[in-house]
Amino acid sequence: MQRLLITFLIICSFHLYAQDYHHWSEHFGARASLLGGAATAGLGDNSTTFYNAAAMSFVEDPSLSISVNAYRVRNLKMKNFLGEGLDLKSTQLSTMPNLISGIAELKKKPKLKLGYTVITRRNFNSKFDYLYQANYDILATTAGKEIFVAGYNFQHQLNEYWAGPSISYQLSKSFSIGLAHFGIYRDVKYSNAHTMSVLPEDGSTGDVASVATNVTFSYWNVKGVFKPSIALSLENFKFGMALTTPSFNMFGRAKVYRDYSIINLDELIGTDVTLIDRTEDEKVTHKENGSLAIGSSWKLGRRAWIHFTHETFFGGKYYNLFDPEQSPNVYPATIDDSTIFSYFGSQNFLAYGEETEARTNFGLGLELVIAKRWELYLGARTDFLYNEQPYYTFQTIGVESSKWDLYHFSLGVVNYNKNNKRYTVGVEYALTPKRKFYNVIDYTKPRVDNGLAGDPGLNAYAEQFSFKLLFEIIIGSKSEI
Repeated sequence: MQRLLITFLIICSFHLYAQDYHHWSEHFGARASLLGGAATAGLGDNSTTFYNAAAMSFVEDPSLSISVNAYRVRNLKMKNFLGEGLDLKSTQLSTMPNLISGIAELKKKPKLKLGYTVITRRNFNSKFDYLYQANYDILATTAGKEIFVAGYNFQHQLNEYWAGPSISYQLSKSFSIGLAHFGIYRDVKYSNAHTMSVLPEDGSTGDVASVATNVTFSYWNVKGVFKPSIALSLENFKFGMALTTPSFNMFGRAKVYRDYSIINLDELIGTDVTLIDRTEDEKVTHKENGSLAIGSSWKLGRRAWIHFTHETFFGGKYYNLFDPEQSPNVYPATIDDSTIFSYFGSQNFLAYGEETEARTNFGLGLELVIAKRWELYLGARTDFLYNEQPYYTFQTIGVESSKWDLYHFSLGVVNYNKNNKRYTVGVEYALTPKRKFYNVIDYTKPRVDNGLAGDPGLNAYAEQFSFKLLFEIIIGSKSEI
């Protein structure tokens, strides 16, 4: 039975480094995005409705409407992820509305401004299918080599949208306060399946040995946050600070399915075993832990501004998003429940949880007038991984994240036409440094004593880059430089 438990620990760790646990993968509004996300002090445009509601007081020409679209190509290659020479590759093309927002002035109350924001806060979709076949001498009960066939199927989709109103009040000529409220809708779909089979090489009718694990879940959640802020605006200097509160949960539901089986591996445990369970309509709580952003902007001469922001995202202790309190179906029934659950610690078979680590990201941008009605934007920002548990732990179902940080660099140009319309076009390039991470499975070295999982180790590394094209139109705007 002890070997069965060890096998559980190995087999159920087969999860892909799929979801990027990064806070600053996206920024909102072409100007904020192309200036490295350094928008907390206020950029004088509609992005203030999200970054710092207080800075709406200093937007001289509020736009009645704004439309931003982003188009991204993301290329990811994970070297040796399934063993030496067994790589996973993905190229993703996505398009999404980046920001829709507006600011309105109240004629009877000129110190008060109202705004609205709709953003695609997170958008991620990843899918992998892999089939591997080779001949190895695996089973001691069979003479010579056997045919080893391993299959892998993975899909992870995440969409998260924020929307809400904002308000600012100008206390003096240069100082204002503000408050924004965002409702958040999060939708996640996830599936991960590994099957490993050992077949007689001579094609005889001998027994097929196999190990299989499958996890599938989906959930949606609605929650909210508040974002109080302050802004200082002088002729040659700006300062802003915005606090995003921890989220308060409203409602959400999940569906979960999980199974695990070992068949005809008598050398391992001496019996077949299957665990299987499912549930639906489970209550979901997903948490945003909040953040504090501080930013400054300085005017350089008559033709340029330099912008800087750093935002600290608070960490959070481990918690369960959903936690069905039910025992899995176990076959054969003679296996004692307490023995099975001893592998899960205090967690239930279908529970799923997360833990986040505090991280601080930095953004820097340069805004420069290059000709009449033309401006140039340059930006750079960090995008640090915040997953406290990037490697799978057996106590609960988990989505294993990437193991790498990201760095973003951007370039854009702006044109102001005679009708006070602003057109912005820019590109953003993101990359990850080459760094080895732990691969939890090795199809090239299957062994019975670890459930055909091979020899995991610090052998894999990622090669990732992405290009994003941003296009923005603002009605009723003019250059403030």
